[in-house]
Amino acid sequence: MIRLRDHWFYLVVLAGLIVLPLFTDSDFVTAVMPSGLSGSALLHVFILMFFFAFMSQSWNIIGGFAGQLSIGHAAFFGIGAYTSTICYIHLGLSPWLGMFVAAGFTAMIGAGLGLISFHYGLRGPFFTLVTVAFAEITRLILLHWNFVGAANGILLPYSRDAGFWDFQFNGKEPYYYIALVMMLCSIALVAWVARSRFGYYLHAIRQDEDAAEAVGVPTKRCKIQAIALSAALAGLGGTFYAQYTQYIVPDDMVVGRVSVEILLGTVIGGAGTIMGPIVGAFILISVGEATRVIFEGGGTGISLTTLIQSDVGLAEKFSGYLAYLAGGGGGGLAVLLYGVLLIAVVLGMPGGVLPWLTRKRKSFAKSDKKGDS
Repeated sequence: MIRLRDHWFYLVVLAGLIVLPLFTDSDFVTAVMPSGLSGSALLHVFILMFFFAFMSQSWNIIGGFAGQLSIGHAAFFGIGAYTSTICYIHLGLSPWLGMFVAAGFTAMIGAGLGLISFHYGLRGPFFTLVTVAFAEITRLILLHWNFVGAANGILLPYSRDAGFWDFQFNGKEPYYYIALVMMLCSIALVAWVARSRFGYYLHAIRQDEDAAEAVGVPTKRCKIQAIALSAALAGLGGTFYAQYTQYIVPDDMVVGRVSVEILLGTVIGGAGTIMGPIVGAFILISVGEATRVIFEGGGTGISLTTLIQSDVGLAEKFSGYLAYLAGGGGGGLAVLLYGVLLIAVVLGMPGGVLPWLTRKRKSFAKSDKKGDS
């Protein structure tokens, strides 16, 4: 049974997230946040956080609980987006219904992929290669299929008269709350999986698949169910992304970069945990947006060579160097710093941020008890 007093921190955070849209344009938020990161821009960042948290939870089922490394999750994401969009444009089906059609379709494709892979005993890197190949095949099909726009993608029809039933809104607040609800639903689903017999089976498969099979765990069936459920959630996420951006194209969706971004949230936060993907996605998006704002902001036109050779103090040179980076002179330095921070988290916190924090909290609690005695 869940006790609310054990989760007071998450409840406080949730309350803050619910009321956040009311204060994004306030003077306080404008003052404490970087320039340009308030109002709808701040809402956009949080929408990305919720969205990638949801997608990381979808990967957590197959990659975290079942221990099957999939680097082709973007394929399910893209298929879901295209399915609901085609149903909306060509059949007039509301995206609210189309997203469940997309979820069912991606679940069947995921189950088929799992059936083929696990029937032939593919494990470890071999299953990973199958998912990579599947994603690339999917991308090539969408890239050359004229019915779905081929390389040009699909631009969703937009109308100012459209509303809830069309999943189109003039402001970002509705998308914010929809993404928040999707994230909360994914947490509830993963919590149910973690505490169910199915979840225990997946945990056993992750620890030692041969041993699990020896004691009667239906490993093949459980892995197929896991990838089907994981794919269904990714399909739901694809529908939301399509409706939020109003434009989908294969080379932006069904690519390895998207798959890596999805799984990184789980790996950084803590694979196989309930809240790990949420924590990981929040960290990744925060770091990514912070580096973008710091190193890719407004320009100054300053020359790095002139700055280095100038006869000024070290502190002033450092300040000028930051201004140079903000002017776009840093090139890919923002991405490099992003990668360094990720490596630091992986090396310094094995198992993810959330398990590391849990261990620290328990060690502090033990220390306090020893001190009291």
